Amino acid sequence: MRLADHSAVSAAYALADQDLTRALIPRIREETLGLLRSAAPVPPFLLEEVLASRDPQLRSALVASAGLRGEVFHRLAALGDPVVAASLYGVSGWDRTPTQRAAVWQGAAATADDPGWQGEEGLVTRLMTVKGKELLEPALLSPFPELVAHARSVLDGIAERAARAQPGGRTHHSPPASRRDWRREPGTTEELVRDLRDKDVSGEIQLPTAPGAVDWERLVEEHRAEPFGAHRLGVLWVHPGCPEELGRGAFEQTTRTGPAGAAAPPSSVLTQAAVESDNGHSFARLLGPGVTSGAFPVDRVLREVAPARKVLCALPGDHEGVQTALVAQVARLGWDFAPWRAVYAMLPRFSGTVTELVDAALAETPKHRGKPWPTPKGPEFPSRRQPNGRAAWLRLYDAADHPTRCVLAEHMDGRAIQQLLLWHSPSDELRAHIVQSRGPAVLAGVASDWQTTPEVIADLIPYNDPEVNAALFVNTNLTQAQRRHVLSGRRWQDGASVDTAAADRLPLTRTLVHSVQESARRPWLLACADSGDPVLCGILLGSPRAKIHTRALELRMLVRLWERHGPDAVRELLEETDFPGRTQIKHPLTPKTLETGRAALAAEKDNEGGLAVLRTASEVAGNAAGRAEFLCEKGAAIESDAWERAVELLEEEVGPGPVPWAELAAAHASKPLHDRLLVRLAPLTDCPAAIAEDAVAAGLRLSHPEYRPRRTGKPPTASEMLGKLPLRLENGVCRWLERAHQTGQVTLPEVIRVGFPAQATVAFLSKALTPADSGPTTDTDARTEEIRAARREVAALAAEHLADNPEGWALALRLIPEFEGTLPDLLLASGAVVG
Repeated sequence: MRLADHSAVSAAYALADQDLTRALIPRIREETLGLLRSAAPVPPFLLEEVLASRDPQLRSALVASAGLRGEVFHRLAALGDPVVAASLYGVSGWDRTPTQRAAVWQGAAATADDPGWQGEEGLVTRLMTVKGKELLEPALLSPFPELVAHARSVLDGIAERAARAQPGGRTHHSPPASRRDWRREPGTTEELVRDLRDKDVSGEIQLPTAPGAVDWERLVEEHRAEPFGAHRLGVLWVHPGCPEELGRGAFEQTTRTGPAGAAAPPSSVLTQAAVESDNGHSFARLLGPGVTSGAFPVDRVLREVAPARKVLCALPGDHEGVQTALVAQVARLGWDFAPWRAVYAMLPRFSGTVTELVDAALAETPKHRGKPWPTPKGPEFPSRRQPNGRAAWLRLYDAADHPTRCVLAEHMDGRAIQQLLLWHSPSDELRAHIVQSRGPAVLAGVASDWQTTPEVIADLIPYNDPEVNAALFVNTNLTQAQRRHVLSGRRWQDGASVDTAAADRLPLTRTLVHSVQESARRPWLLACADSGDPVLCGILLGSPRAKIHTRALELRMLVRLWERHGPDAVRELLEETDFPGRTQIKHPLTPKTLETGRAALAAEKDNEGGLAVLRTASEVAGNAAGRAEFLCEKGAAIESDAWERAVELLEEEVGPGPVPWAELAAAHASKPLHDRLLVRLAPLTDCPAAIAEDAVAAGLRLSHPEYRPRRTGKPPTASEMLGKLPLRLENGVCRWLERAHQTGQVTLPEVIRVGFPAQATVAFLSKALTPADSGPTTDTDARTEEIRAARREVAALAAEHLADNPEGWALALRLIPEFEGTLPDLLLASGAVVG
């Protein structure tokens, strides 16, 4: 059988006098021991009985919780009882304060001759074997000389060790190593190798200057066995006698600009680095800084370094010397497409230098005359910036004059045009020429990826080209307004989407429609609602990935569809039963929207302006009252983030706007808002006072574990809930009842008479009735008077039904854990059984 809660036992003892307390202890012994071990209050009469008794079990139980009861701890310590002294003192270092342990020794002074202190389990015996500072420092106050001597010896040892560990004291650590010299001047190769390997050397290393002092073969062998670091190789590179292998190692590991005074590496080194570079990027990081710093003369690079494709892709684009050298090379090719075609065809496999490439292309020109671009390809999405033949060809193309570039642009494939526009910053004149000769659709390649900047997007939209718009929609991060514009087919003018007659709207490409249909992106699909396109509207309504939540967006979709395709398109949509991707038979539009749509069609049939009916309904659904209605419905959902989600959906489908406080307050005055919605509205800025006040009661209702809120009807008061819903204890506390009483929504007499079960009521009353006797009070204090009246009422109930019969009291405590009725019912039943 379950035992009564500690709070109930404490309340029973609090109502009992000294004689009844003495009679109850043996009758409810297990409950009493549990109370003494707990943190619940121990009433005065019970405390005095336990302290006066010699019952070790009762004392041990009280000792177990003594650390939580300051006055009780000191009274137990003052007894000087060696049986409980060890438990009072604490066996770990941090479970008692020094003051509490000192109190134990003060009590021991009067009973120091009791053999229990130094018995086998005595406190003194146990402390003689410990070494902890927290346990032994208070023991210096004990009345036992041998313990004091032990404590002092241990504490002196701890202090000595601490002193040695302080700066200036003796330590077991060796002194720190002396600092290395900043500059090293090795005299032999052996010393040089040691300095090159020494990681502690961070300063300058001066190579031996005597003739023949450096054994370069030895250094090469050392490098092959274990490569020197980049900084060390840079030291060797500046030496005039540095071998090619070490120079190349330094060249590859450093920034490739070379230390001051370093000679340019041989062309064979650069060629080998280019050949070994898989993707060309590492070679570009090697060659670019070298050219920029002047370490690698551009003319020599073009004449001596191969292969030409990697060299062209690796050359820095903003270097004046590079541009001058390339201009000289392309001048030999002229403006005729044939030699340029030869260059492009040869680039992927050509192993010679740039100069050799141009020579070979001129020799092969007759074979390429009159032929189109080799293996043409269209734009790719996203465009990949790779160091391939097309990129190398465009590097030469950049060096040609404007007329030559215009002529060559007529022959280039779509991918070359795309890469030119994306990566090579063509002049405005060249770009205009390309658009004029190929049409605006050629700019679709510029809308290549998600990193396309807003400035580029703003530059492309005004072209009003279906291909460009499709590329922008699919490949770039358009705003939602821009997505709606693209799908609507409207034209862009003067920085904005303008009304466009249905016949003049831009068509949607098959690629764009397919991308929307296959998309899982909610913003893409929601943009279909503003398109006025029946196919896109069907895609949105059939998509399992996006659902319209607001009636305002549903109605706006019907308005746009009517504006673009007339009432017949709306009728077909309302009568459609098959939406690809949707498995439910029910129409995806809400019944209310379907009703409005059919009413608009009926009005159109009667020549009463069906479109106006739809527009009016759409405006009403999207105004402040419509927004408030949506927030009331969705913001009261059970999910903890329901309000935030409702606001997010509203902004996503209808547009941003302030919280419609006036409309929410009016709705609440007409019919109380849902409790969950009230609680979520209260913390928001500008929340009306009426909503904030009612939110307090709503929060209390929701905190009751048995309360289930309803969307209809008037919510119950706390007093009504008290009499209808069972209370619940959690760790001996009824939090709902405490909160209800603190906020003044229930009174103590109500709790006593109608609160159930009795155990929860008693647990609450055991705390709520305590303040009447603690601290100064006045008769004018209403709360104090309420507490006193409640105490008198409980005492009267106990006296009426149980009197001073300990059997009745004990029975009530035995029954209370399972009793489901009120406190008066419990007392009545207990008294009837024993009486």
